[in-house]
Amino acid sequence: MYLKYIYYMKIKSETIISERAEPYFLEDMLSPLTVTLTANKPGENGGLSYIKTYTNELNLKLVHDYYKDFFNIELPTDTKIILGQATTMMIPAYYYALQKKENKLLTVNTNLNVVYPLHRDATYILKSVKWTNPNSNSDLSVVASPSNPEGVLTNIKDLKSKYILYDVVYDIYLFTGKYKTLNPELYKEFAINKNVSIVSSFSKLGIPGVRFGFLLTRDDKIAEYAKEYVDILSDSYSASSATIARLTYYKHLNSKSRNKIIYKKLKYRRKFFIKYAEKNGIKILNNTFNVPYIYTDKSTDWWLKTFNVFTASGTNFNDTKEHSRFNLMLSDKYWEEFERRFGK
Repeated sequence: MYLKYIYYMKIKSETIISERAEPYFLEDMLSPLTVTLTANKPGENGGLSYIKTYTNELNLKLVHDYYKDFFNIELPTDTKIILGQATTMMIPAYYYALQKKENKLLTVNTNLNVVYPLHRDATYILKSVKWTNPNSNSDLSVVASPSNPEGVLTNIKDLKSKYILYDVVYDIYLFTGKYKTLNPELYKEFAINKNVSIVSSFSKLGIPGVRFGFLLTRDDKIAEYAKEYVDILSDSYSASSATIARLTYYKHLNSKSRNKIIYKKLKYRRKFFIKYAEKNGIKILNNTFNVPYIYTDKSTDWWLKTFNVFTASGTNFNDTKEHSRFNLMLSDKYWEEFERRFGK
């Protein structure tokens, strides 16, 4: 009883970390796998491994199965799947590939002002690729749909660039409550337009420490050069990460009963936050609630002083420091403490 009291008093005084965009609340459902996966220590995940032909085939099948299980989508037969370390590798791999294919100064834009910086910052790896202003004329449009942190959905028919790259990591049942894509026009266009490519990752399914994602393209040159980029940075992609992702997917992540529990939990947390936001003087800035975040009109300093919660500053999203993002995917013990503070 005394130890429980000490534990309660400790967590009561802790700063709740809601800055990082990881699904911590899934850890409890994947034990014992997540003990090492979410430790953020790549050196403990098996070290360097080499890809065998049959292993790569299993990993490619994983991506096809994922699309069938979550979206009832059959990818076109000529789809090339490039595997690597989540979107943090696959997006710059695409920039590298497109620049090598076009062999000219490439301009890249997005359609939003408030964006996660990965897409913009990744353009800095190549001097011949330049990030431009939102909605400007450019060679390539990079779109996250739903976007982080506001949840904005973008119809591909509204984009005018010759090349289009979609990041769809948040378009998934766990966050949307739908076993169908929120971007149906994207996949129709992907099937007929080889200038459209897609990146996503398995990390948001509940295995963030694995860092395993993919690029989908129907362009042979983009596939060849993107694979070249991945191989330059590593000896192919990490076989250990791919194996963990594959085993975890078939054992846990494709379970509809499990996913229903997770979505129900996230839905409850959204409802709770919305209920008490006005009482606490908070304005919610989300465009939709298709992402696991609440974007607020309060700064990180305000959150720390008022609730001892560390949020992600709006400056991380090309926005003002007076705004910040709250991650609803806290582990259960910290969510319970947040409820106590927020719902007083």
